[in-house]
Amino acid sequence: MRVVSIMHIVSILSVLLYSTLALAFRQHAKRGAETNATLYAYGTNSLDWPISYGIDDGLLYIAENPSDESANLTPVTWDLASITGECWIANASFVNGTRAGSMYIMDHVDYAVGVLPQTRAAYINGTVSGFALFASQLVFNNDTLLQAQFWARKTDYEDVYALTWTLDDGEPNGKFPVVVKASED
Repeated sequence: MRVVSIMHIVSILSVLLYSTLALAFRQHAKRGAETNATLYAYGTNSLDWPISYGIDDGLLYIAENPSDESANLTPVTWDLASITGECWIANASFVNGTRAGSMYIMDHVDYAVGVLPQTRAAYINGTVSGFALFASQLVFNNDTLLQAQFWARKTDYEDVYALTWTLDDGEPNGKFPVVVKASED
């Protein structure tokens, strides 16, 4: 009768565990910046709807149809930095390749999220603030604090919601929280 030592069993289990962890970490490597990505909103009323550009006002909208002519929307693609990079600027381009501008929280327009033609990067105490990707989720860095406080606000158009930024944790009237993620096409 052969007796297997506990040390032998521990040794085999250690090799199996190490191999499994090495494979898991290799498959889940940190994601980098993305170019020509589409931003999608995930929320109560918007299951993976793309984010579109409002031609009339330069604001961003979550819409089932990113080319909704009745709401005057057009699709955009994004060049997005990784949180490990120094550039925290999310740049949008129209489908024809023309540059639209950079994502910006417009506090003077009820914290709507929109696109400004000029690139804006703010430095707060030596730290850059702006938008970048944390894995595939879009986040905002405000003085080294990562935030994802995107909300959708109902508009006058069916299946079209304005993308906004909310500073508090309560659910403002007519809004619901969304997660914004990027996907390279």
